[in-house]
Amino acid sequence: MRSDSYLERQERLRERGKVELPLNIDTKKYLYGNISFQDVFIVTPFLVLGAIISYVFYQMDIFNQQLLLVAFVPAMLVTVFQLNKHPVRKNLSLLQYKVIWKLRARHRQKEFHYAKGALPMNRKERDTRTELGLANIANGCLESSDGRLIKVLEVSSINLSLMNELAKENVLSAYQAFINDTGEKQIQLMQVAQPINLTNYLMWFNEQVDQNSSYAKRMLKQGYANQIDRIQKSKNMVTRKRYLVISKPFSNSPKDYLKLETTANILQTKLEQMLSGYEKLDVKILENDELLKFYYACIDFENAQAQGQNIVHKTNAKLDVVVGKNTAKALVEQYKTLLNDRFE
Repeated sequence: MRSDSYLERQERLRERGKVELPLNIDTKKYLYGNISFQDVFIVTPFLVLGAIISYVFYQMDIFNQQLLLVAFVPAMLVTVFQLNKHPVRKNLSLLQYKVIWKLRARHRQKEFHYAKGALPMNRKERDTRTELGLANIANGCLESSDGRLIKVLEVSSINLSLMNELAKENVLSAYQAFINDTGEKQIQLMQVAQPINLTNYLMWFNEQVDQNSSYAKRMLKQGYANQIDRIQKSKNMVTRKRYLVISKPFSNSPKDYLKLETTANILQTKLEQMLSGYEKLDVKILENDELLKFYYACIDFENAQAQGQNIVHKTNAKLDVVVGKNTAKALVEQYKTLLNDRFE
């Protein structure tokens, strides 16, 4: 059972100069413990091969314990390599990351060049931002590569299937009035499936578990916490969110941001006033970090949950100076020499 919260663990790792890498979503089904059905599927052919070789030795009347061991050596080697897992990424076997990946790395057709200074870049080649159509995320807006500013509003949903016919008609009439009254031509309504993110709830739940003095209750709550974690990692469990997207041409003027912000605020007010009572909509204008996670979920759905908040930390991690390993060692040695000379 965890004895500390997520934030305390992150702070402790930060003091040691370490980071906790997010695990990829493990989709394998496990038979028992760390033994998955995939492991059984890989090892079984070698066990069958060992049994066939043993049968051949038996038919030749030369079967003994030494030959039995020789017949099953391939199966034992594959079992050891397959059942030994990576120390951090438990979904990777020793066979995969020590043997298969190294063989692929040695035989790949790729050249690496060491050079100092600016690298010669081919401007005709499309970079990542051009491929994604995204130039920047700033001031709560997406800046597209074709020169447009994009604002995203997250809108809550209502369940029409539980309403009577009169209530449905009122909702649809209010929605029709909103569409006719927007006054915006560049408007887009989106429904995006995103992984379920229960990180904050899990952190709060673990804090409650640690505060409980009853051993039985702690064990029950720990099982519930494990179930929450399994739900998060399941690709079949998603949440559908609704977004309203507006855009305007960008001319490198600060007024463009102000105009789009004003339009977004007006639409937010109209959406919140469209319905009343229990059907009232909640509207939220996405800021930079939320836009980053939203865009990341759209282009890489499978890893969006595994990365989580870590993708925001990666984007915001910027250094004025970046040096290589050898240069860093030389700087440290030079700094030590200066300190020794100064205090002698």
